[in-house]
Amino acid sequence: MREPEHFTASAAGKRDPLFYLDGNGRVAYADERCCSSLGYAREELVAHVMADLDVLDPDRFMSMVGLHLRGQESRFESVARRKDGTTFPVAINITDAHYGNRMLLQCQLHDMSR
Repeated sequence: MREPEHFTASAAGKRDPLFYLDGNGRVAYADERCCSSLGYAREELVAHVMADLDVLDPDRFMSMVGLHLRGQESRFESVARRKDGTTFPVAINITDAHYGNRMLLQCQLHDMSR
């Protein structure tokens, strides 16, 4: 996916890394902070599904997304995996985002080791 102005504007005021997921849990967009934090070029990162980046049970993240979509918990803790295999604890905050007629999930990734 090209870097639409919508994503750039949304990410501009955020301090923590930010990425967007499509309905299949695939990374649709990641800002520079996210790419840097995880050690990927943007083109590499958008080829991944969230389960590739989350060390904990891969189904757990999608369960949390399901809870979010039902109006429940939208922040949870996990462990993220960088490209080099190292891990770090994160808090992920999920909010809805719309791009045209497409519903995406905006995920803010807070590194809890800092």
